[in-house]
Amino acid sequence: MGFGVVSMLNAVFRRTFISAGLRPSSAAVDADDDTTIHFWAHPSLLHSSSSEEQQQRRPVVVLIHGFGPDPTWQWAAQVGPLSRHFDLVVPTLLFFGASSTRAAARSDAFQAAALASLLHHHDHLPGLLVGGAGGRTVHVVGTSYGGLVAYHLARELVAAKRSVVVVGKVALCSADAGKGADDDRALAAKGGVAEVTELMAPADTKGLRRLMALCVHRPPKYIPECLLRDMLRKYFAHRREDKIALIKGIVTVEGFHLTPLPQDVLIIWGEFDQIFPVEKAHKLKEKLGEKATVKVIPNTGHLPQQEDPKLFNRVLLDFLLQP
Repeated sequence: MGFGVVSMLNAVFRRTFISAGLRPSSAAVDADDDTTIHFWAHPSLLHSSSSEEQQQRRPVVVLIHGFGPDPTWQWAAQVGPLSRHFDLVVPTLLFFGASSTRAAARSDAFQAAALASLLHHHDHLPGLLVGGAGGRTVHVVGTSYGGLVAYHLARELVAAKRSVVVVGKVALCSADAGKGADDDRALAAKGGVAEVTELMAPADTKGLRRLMALCVHRPPKYIPECLLRDMLRKYFAHRREDKIALIKGIVTVEGFHLTPLPQDVLIIWGEFDQIFPVEKAHKLKEKLGEKATVKVIPNTGHLPQQEDPKLFNRVLLDFLLQP
């Protein structure tokens, strides 16, 4: 039963991506470390074309997922509305799904560097070039752990001396990019575990139920055990030790100092987020400065893009489409 439901949902969400005009692909972004990124992208990004066609191309939005199921699950409600205005790139982070590396690094900054390599080199996404000389505007959007990666990716792209992209806006969703060790201890205590890694990388269905209860403001009253077992096997057990290393490798835990970005930044948060309490959104805004704006999605938890996708999409589109 569980296998059938999860497989069916996989097919539904993949179909949603395909209906939004996206196609799966992959790129080797670092031959030395055998680093490969799997991603979904609009076909216009996957192939070069004439200068006239390139000049008519739209801005790009990169959607970066957090911990949990496949990115097709996490962004299924966004790709349709966003694809009406932008060409999308939806990568799978390293140690999730088909993306992999032999490198030893496990930080969110390392994840961002791999994505920057994907975007920097025109042979990976030749359609990023416009008119053979400059690059398209690329907006970066990340949720939860993906928001931490998005912050570092924006910095990486701006710092690059030779880039085929023009960095646009940044949206950080439910992402406490300034968190520290005290925050991890508080979250572990809230989840009733000794270490935050036990909560964010559950080892059994009991742990998965505990995580889901904290992530969603109004979690389902009943979830079949067989469904949880299959979700655990497909999306949490795979490379679990590497995912634990990612949690431990978050650079903000090691005294990283958050600094403002030169871009306009939208901070989107769920009103009742139990993973990163909503007051963290306002503290993040203080650190990111006057170009940052906070929008709180009422009656949602840590997953506002899934709990109230209609409002979330409107808030995100309003921000991205503003001149």
